[in-house]
Amino acid sequence: MVDGADLRRARRYVDVTLEHLASQGGKSPGHLSRVEGGRREVTPNIVALYERVLGFRIGGPDDPSVPTVGDVDRRSALKLAGAAVFGGAAVEPVVAEVEDTAQWLAWEIWHRASGPAISEAVVPGERIPAMRQLVAVRQVLRDPDGLLRFSVPGLIDFHIASRVFGGIATGRRGDLETVQTSHETDQIIRGFVERDTTAADTLGHWMRAGATPVLRVNSAGILAKLRTPEAADAVAGALRTDESARHLYLAAVAHRVLGLPWNDALRYAATPSYTEDYAARLVNELCNPRDPAARWCSAVLLGHMNITDRDPVKAAIAENLRTEDSRENLRTMAALLAEADPVTA
Repeated sequence: MVDGADLRRARRYVDVTLEHLASQGGKSPGHLSRVEGGRREVTPNIVALYERVLGFRIGGPDDPSVPTVGDVDRRSALKLAGAAVFGGAAVEPVVAEVEDTAQWLAWEIWHRASGPAISEAVVPGERIPAMRQLVAVRQVLRDPDGLLRFSVPGLIDFHIASRVFGGIATGRRGDLETVQTSHETDQIIRGFVERDTTAADTLGHWMRAGATPVLRVNSAGILAKLRTPEAADAVAGALRTDESARHLYLAAVAHRVLGLPWNDALRYAATPSYTEDYAARLVNELCNPRDPAARWCSAVLLGHMNITDRDPVKAAIAENLRTEDSRENLRTMAALLAEADPVTA
């Protein structure tokens, strides 16, 4: 008898996303996530969908030549194979489809980025299966020396978002514990999370009780993009009490808004200093409609600059009080006008 855990192990074995499975069977990723988690019935049609897409019988065929799900962790195998390719060895990661290959390449680039700075990095991978198809449709470019890059940096964000959401939907926190996500990646993941309340609940739990600051800040960053007052309040409240996650979110805002390299942004988040340009950019970020947590962090950085007594800053804060719909953000901006610490007030 096949259960949801069997389906999850089978899917992970060949590293197929819930989104891909859902697209092949007319189901939603959320529905399949609930089936794998034991919250929905495993029907014969669902089992047939998994077997058709994954390419083997689940539960163990009589014919030993037919692939079955064993104890091999294919994700680990991919990482080892990827390391071999990067080291110059003629070992190929076993990536059967174009989508898997694109996700693999995006992950290799993202995993090597510094903080949330997803770059147009290049990787060697001339012999990776299915890479020719990606090159043929110009999603991936190959340099004369064989190095690979995505033709549009936003493709990295898309493929990483798809992979990360697959983990969120099935309760796997590994990807979110590895590297801090970017503002752009969070915006794409938001679109998936808005359609899956279970994923939002999972992120809320990780934001409050995740084992690492990176997991907590990544969860907070995605939830903040939901753009509801309730989500904004929950995120700001968590950042207010979680110093480690707050430092990472402040650094992410400094990196994106002020244009600081990631390591410099980490230092700046700890001891923000005043320049007219930085102050103007942070004041402008107070109006960012796409990320209430970034508005909160900008207010905190302005407060720690000790410049909220300046008329232009006070005027901008007062103007934002008229449109802000998050109680936590209203509380923080009111503290700034009172020249109090925006975190502890």
